[in-house]
Amino acid sequence: MWTDTLIIGAGPTGLSAAYHYPGDSIIVEKESRVGGLCRSIYDRGFIFDHAGHIFFTSDPYVSDVLAPALLGENLHWQYREAWVYSKGTFTRYPFQAGTYGLPPEVIKECILGAVEAARRYDAARCPATFMEFIESTWGSGIARHFMVPYNRKLWTVPLEEMGWDWLNGRVPQPNLEEIIDGALRPQPKPMGPNARFGYPLHGGFEALMRGWLKHLDCGRIWLNTAVVAIDLARQEATMSDGRVVHFEHLINTAPLPEFLKLLSRVPAEVRAAAAKLRHVSIRCVNLGVARPDLTEKHWIYYPEESPLFHRLFIQSNTSPFVVPAGCSSLTAEISYSPTKPLPVDGEALIQRVIEDCQAVGMLRPTDRIVVANQVDAPYAYVIPDLNKVEAVRYIQEWLRPQGVISAGRFGEWEYLNTDQSFLAGRRAAEQIRPVASWRPAVVAKPVVRSVGREMGMLASPRERTKGKSKEAL
Repeated sequence: MWTDTLIIGAGPTGLSAAYHYPGDSIIVEKESRVGGLCRSIYDRGFIFDHAGHIFFTSDPYVSDVLAPALLGENLHWQYREAWVYSKGTFTRYPFQAGTYGLPPEVIKECILGAVEAARRYDAARCPATFMEFIESTWGSGIARHFMVPYNRKLWTVPLEEMGWDWLNGRVPQPNLEEIIDGALRPQPKPMGPNARFGYPLHGGFEALMRGWLKHLDCGRIWLNTAVVAIDLARQEATMSDGRVVHFEHLINTAPLPEFLKLLSRVPAEVRAAAAKLRHVSIRCVNLGVARPDLTEKHWIYYPEESPLFHRLFIQSNTSPFVVPAGCSSLTAEISYSPTKPLPVDGEALIQRVIEDCQAVGMLRPTDRIVVANQVDAPYAYVIPDLNKVEAVRYIQEWLRPQGVISAGRFGEWEYLNTDQSFLAGRRAAEQIRPVASWRPAVVAKPVVRSVGREMGMLASPRERTKGKSKEAL
């Protein structure tokens, strides 16, 4: 079989690349459904995502063109309720602008550290590591009580081994006045780029991914099919079912180290560069609870060594249609890597999460757990360590002359959000054939049931359902 462009992976980047490419293409996806890490899990009336997902963007093309095309009125909006739990106290995220309510000695240490960092700040000096950035930007107090323990827990490696450029536009960076104000009184409103976020009302986060299927020829998306070998010289790829596809162009969205294993005749220097790339895996424990309104919060960060998880994502607060009536749901996210293995696994891990949720007050001993399952993401985050930029550059410079465009979070080895992954797919398509105003014809497909415009802005999960049954909504 021949195709103009072969796309490996039907995640957000691969789907976007196929949408924006005006020629003939085939997407190959090893899973049974599209979406990549943006898929959802359906279990006895509960919907869970592969870790917590929300949609937000500052790009007008994504917000004005792609989001309406993919979800229409099924995309509804909320103001974020993100919190930090430490010292037995809830404080608003971001921690650095929300220390009000912590023990006085902790607040004092955070303020004094921030003042000292501001006094010593040198705009001409660029921090060399993530650790240095934290201390020079927010001071020793905020570093000690949140930034260092939380990021060490999430990334699983010493922060002295990481860069910090990935923070740009992702982590709120309040100024000294906001830090002091957040210590003296409760933070009045969410702060940061995702202070207002969207989420599909129906279908879980996967509904956003399935929105692409209305605009693509689904016969050209091969599910349950993996690429097992690629010969770049012959421009052909062998599939797990034995089919061989000849291609003119190749867009890869699979993790770079895994993609390189598919290729024949990879130079030792390129393999050595790939060996330097590190990543974090995430194990998600999903719990469905026979009690409504566990909390008003959307997610909570846990910087301390206990509990085991670094974040709880309250899935049932993203939409009233992801749980059966009278129930709630949450996802506990636990990072692991060769430097930080999971302490327990299987049913023991689920039981540990339940006990930790009780210890931090999220669950009661009397709560009935209706559903408990696990989802594993072996590749969840790329680690932006000090070797990453040079290693990726070396690999990409070897791939490009051979007609390979490696794109997306794992193809580029970058920390990309969903909207950035959409744009990465468009850039990949335009590298092959730029067409500024082209839009593919819409292929008729069943659409997800949408919600009425009269719902407008949704302030909170409780307000959203107040006075209405789920059927009425």
